[in-house]
Amino acid sequence: MDARRLGALLRTAQPLYIVVELVIAATVPGPYSRVGDTISELGVAAVSPGHAVMNGAFVLFGTTLAVGALLSDLGRTTTVLWVIAGLSSIATGLAPLNSAPVAHLVVSAPVFLAQPVALLLTGTTRRSRTATGLGVVSIVASLLFLGGLAPGASGLVERLALWPGYVVVGVLGVRTLASASAVRAG
Repeated sequence: MDARRLGALLRTAQPLYIVVELVIAATVPGPYSRVGDTISELGVAAVSPGHAVMNGAFVLFGTTLAVGALLSDLGRTTTVLWVIAGLSSIATGLAPLNSAPVAHLVVSAPVFLAQPVALLLTGTTRRSRTATGLGVVSIVASLLFLGGLAPGASGLVERLALWPGYVVVGVLGVRTLASASAVRAG
């Protein structure tokens, strides 16, 4: 398998992050709200019985995001931004909110800056109005989240900042694999 196809395959895994997050959220015995509570709270031992899986998911999906970007033809700036987003996710999983709160906040912030801009650039370079529009939504949501401007809805705004990127990267990975298969078959 060549590097481009491997990169695409790694990118196709990104939407699975959302599934893992939803499954972990469903296991929380206490009052956890996907609208009001942050994703990082799912990585806290006192909140979530699946905290280790959630932190592992940050590391795993951050790795597939960063390596998938490096092995893909996304353009230099876009690739760097996706890699920063992936590295931020990895560091977030390695510095859980309850174990290292200050470090967690420092290492998790870059994903909210890099990923939305990477998504917007991905959309504009691929001439995808959907991806571009989701990039704009992601940027606005990130600004609201980082600015603390969505009290009572921080979990929802955080997910609006991040989830679109995982979906778009996954779809692009599938498209890359499909076009590579069509070229080989044709």
